[in-house]
Amino acid sequence: MLSRSKKGFTLIELLVVIAIIAILAAILFPVFAQAREKARMISCLSNAKQIGTGIIMYSQDYDETIVPWVQGTGLPSTGPAREDAVTWVDLLQPYIKNGQPKRLPDLVSGAQIPPEGMFKCPSFNPNTFAQSMDAADCDGDGTPGSASADWMPASQYWANYGIAFYTGPTGNCLANDPYFNFAGSIGWRKPNSNGPRPAHIMGLAAVNRPADTVIVTDGFTGILPGGNFPGIGTTCGCEAANAPQGGGNSIFLDGHAKWLHGNSERYELTDAQGCVYKKYYTFDK
Repeated sequence: MLSRSKKGFTLIELLVVIAIIAILAAILFPVFAQAREKARMISCLSNAKQIGTGIIMYSQDYDETIVPWVQGTGLPSTGPAREDAVTWVDLLQPYIKNGQPKRLPDLVSGAQIPPEGMFKCPSFNPNTFAQSMDAADCDGDGTPGSASADWMPASQYWANYGIAFYTGPTGNCLANDPYFNFAGSIGWRKPNSNGPRPAHIMGLAAVNRPADTVIVTDGFTGILPGGNFPGIGTTCGCEAANAPQGGGNSIFLDGHAKWLHGNSERYELTDAQGCVYKKYYTFDK
């Protein structure tokens, strides 16, 4: 009769195996996290490209004008739901048919409604957005809450893309204050107590470099807190500096989209006269 001896793992061998598994996990988990974040960035960029296509389709239907970032509806301006206006997110719906913002008549001022569909970027982080906004080279003075405190609590809806609008040229053409002239269109035709508001409807023909002119970036579109009559606000540009992995997605006026590292307003060019200007935010150079 044969006898068979059974031999198991020793305690030392088990500890070695566990140690090896722990080392591999420590190495691979960050890699998996980076891969997951990269997939989210690709999803956001894909959404941005579709939004860019919607912007071009809108322009084709409206005599090559740029979609207004906000437009009056003719309804009374009552309550935080702002029935008197719609934003560019609403205006692109006939072409995108995705991400229609919710509009609740009884919405409480200060409440938040998250973005829907392709206007929702999985990589969006409100903390890094606030950090970019508070920076001294953006909207704040470098201290937390110096600019973002009035923006983050959206009281109607927000989308992770903000649209640039025409403000007129600014900057003294020097490196410390570069010239810029945002493309876009206000498109606000609703009269107020001081008479009709001027409506600036810019056409694509006015833009010298459509492939280098940004119209939408990662950012914010929504209604700002303000009691019964909050204002509608949007951001575009430097606020996306710390979006996914140290940069943000930008949509250009030829319809394409790409990720730009860091503060997209810090990319500068110099014209023949020596004027320093923002490469992506100057439509007339």
